[in-house]
Amino acid sequence: MTKSDRSPADRALDLLFYAPLGLALFARDTLPGFVKMFVGRGRAEIAQRQRKVEQQVTQARTIGQFAVTYGAPEVRRRVERGVSGARARAEETLSGLVVRREPSTEPAAPAPSASSAPPPSPPVPSSPVPRAATGNGRAATRGGPAVSTLAIPDYDELSASQVVQRLAGLGTRELEAVRQYELEHRGRRTILGKIAQLTP
Repeated sequence: MTKSDRSPADRALDLLFYAPLGLALFARDTLPGFVKMFVGRGRAEIAQRQRKVEQQVTQARTIGQFAVTYGAPEVRRRVERGVSGARARAEETLSGLVVRREPSTEPAAPAPSASSAPPPSPPVPSSPVPRAATGNGRAATRGGPAVSTLAIPDYDELSASQVVQRLAGLGTRELEAVRQYELEHRGRRTILGKIAQLTP
């Protein structure tokens, strides 16, 4: 009997019974293999992604350790250089300021009247003594100690902060000599203020 001679009932039986039965048997035989294949593929994909994440974490940790090991000292050096530069500029600014005298508290002399004769001029001293202004309005006469007699070596070559660091170990006479020399030359307030603190 050819396929064309089969009755509609046989064809319906093939479609509705034998075909589903054969598909079920095929699925039963082949499904475990497909499941294993899908499970293996999923595990391989998860393992690959996990390895990639671990590599990224390791790389980030290495970069962080490098930054902490080599970056922190470099940042510290830059900050120290900036602070040193700012301190040097501040010292230059303070040492370059002109120390002004305090205003005099003596009352001003009254203006002479038109009828009175002009007052006689004060006598001029034969050998005037030069004076240097101090930070508190007092004047110091020149002719004090020479730089070679000071207790701080190379005094003129040192900055104000370097001089201040060396003042703590000096005695009263040595501090007074430094004060006199500073008054007569540069008049740096930082040094004079420190000496005032150390002098009893």
